[in-house]
Amino acid sequence: MESNKHLSPSKAHGLYNIWSPLFQPLITESTYHWGLFASGDSPPSGFLLHATDTGREALDLYQEVRRVSDPRKSGTLVVVLKIANSPGLDALNRCASSIRLMDPRYLPQGESRWTCRVWIKEVLNSLHRNRYIHLPSGVDTIEQWCEYAADRHIQYKGMARVINDLTWMTTGSPSRATLSDADARGDDGRYYGSSPMVIDSTGGRYYGPSPMVTEI
Repeated sequence: MESNKHLSPSKAHGLYNIWSPLFQPLITESTYHWGLFASGDSPPSGFLLHATDTGREALDLYQEVRRVSDPRKSGTLVVVLKIANSPGLDALNRCASSIRLMDPRYLPQGESRWTCRVWIKEVLNSLHRNRYIHLPSGVDTIEQWCEYAADRHIQYKGMARVINDLTWMTTGSPSRATLSDADARGDDGRYYGSSPMVIDSTGGRYYGPSPMVTEI
């Protein structure tokens, strides 16, 4: 039986990494949209911070911050993973705005394009570097663990599980090679999510209708 703590709301002043799968025809691995959720004084409400192309051409990304009443009510999220204590919206905006999103001159080494994944990792690095938060590990390692946790919770799309501590980084193995088919798929064996964007835990492209929709 699933632990009740995974059904609980977010805690006050937490910073969470949120994962929402996108359906990609002919691709057998899940691909995710990345975001950050910061809870405030009255959880489960808080703020979503992400890079989106809503209202624009695919992959013409911009930073969006908006209020969210409860991430568990999202139609697309599968898991909400606490990563640190929230430094507050001002600090989050300051670091997020310092990232030169969409400027190819500022792409991190090894990345070929700006995506939500690349941007969130750079925001986390900036928050850590400026001592607003203390990351439990490097962002590449965190990415692997987040991906593993999201794959394990894929069947909870629309009923997002909230993990209010760092146990998700100590349970199991972050290697995709260790995932069982049941871990990596929903009940019907398919991956579902919102519409398009190149969202790239895997680097694959989603070819779908109109811009991305994040239902939180």
